[in-house]
Amino acid sequence: MEQENEKIKYYKKIGIKILILAGILLGIFVAYKVAIFYLPFLIALFIATLLEPIIRFFMKKWKWKRGMASIVTLILIVVLLGGVLTLVISKAISESTSLLANLNVYFGDTYTWAMGLISDLQEGKLQIPAEVVSLVQNSLDGILNTVKVLVTEVLTSLVNTASAVPSTITYTFITILAIIFTCMDRDYVIKQIQRQIPKKWLEHVNVIVKETFSVSWNYIKAEAKLSLGCFVLMLIGLTLINLFGINVGYPVTMAIFIGFVDLLPLFGAGAVMIPWAIWSLLTGNVPLAIAIMVLWGIWAIIKNLAEPKVVSKQMGLHPILTLFGMYTGFKLIGVLGLLLGPIILIIIKNIFREMIQKGVLKTFFELD
Repeated sequence: MEQENEKIKYYKKIGIKILILAGILLGIFVAYKVAIFYLPFLIALFIATLLEPIIRFFMKKWKWKRGMASIVTLILIVVLLGGVLTLVISKAISESTSLLANLNVYFGDTYTWAMGLISDLQEGKLQIPAEVVSLVQNSLDGILNTVKVLVTEVLTSLVNTASAVPSTITYTFITILAIIFTCMDRDYVIKQIQRQIPKKWLEHVNVIVKETFSVSWNYIKAEAKLSLGCFVLMLIGLTLINLFGINVGYPVTMAIFIGFVDLLPLFGAGAVMIPWAIWSLLTGNVPLAIAIMVLWGIWAIIKNLAEPKVVSKQMGLHPILTLFGMYTGFKLIGVLGLLLGPIILIIIKNIFREMIQKGVLKTFFELD
């Protein structure tokens, strides 16, 4: 009888823990849905937090009121960043549209080059089994068409997304207004949010939020700095290569693409630049291959010197965990998940640190 009571207590405690975990997961899901719905206001709060040091600088330096300091700060940011982004985006759209239009020509040239290479190998000393040659010839056209369709879809999506400005006017307008109002009275907004949350929750949440926000923000900031540095270097380097008479073709688009790939964990600029250089070498464009490798070498040196200082060791994940986060993020969100997956994993690791250290299953089934 006593053993049965112990068993009942045991399973009851496990059941309570499972219900608590289910409640937490449900709360996270609901919070996620609410956050997506009210995304403009979250963006406004995030940007207002970023701009707060500049606003306070103007208030302290020139004794301006908060409203004046906020408006001047926003105007400066919009003029500086808006001008740069407008030039870069317009150039990227132009290059992507041109690349999309010439895609058939490029893949046709690739097919011709591959067939010529097979023919040269057959006539030379290096002999390839006839079955392999036949398989490659039969498969190459299908492979190229698949790649062409994939690239076309990606570029079309990029152009359509960047060009669909009218459909996002309302969303953008609300976001801009929210940013202005939040910057002008950020303290009031934060106090109103805190007033709605129970004090005990607030204390507990503050500790978790501070830790996770600090780690995540430092990680994002560090990686963004490196990615921006990569983009700027690639843009300058590829533009100079063009000026020296070596045709790159699409310097802005390639700089954006390389910068984005360099931002992804476990990847780097070399994942794009090394295959690009090899391809240029195989197609006879030796100067471009050399220029790309030199540019990649410069960035590799800069990144190796800068990364230890910019990226803290405390926010690092084991490569297998990083890969796990990237894969999970990709399956749930898509391409953006490759970047967000490891960040979310870092947040989960901080929130459930004690449970993870002890062991998730042990935490549930070992009650002592």
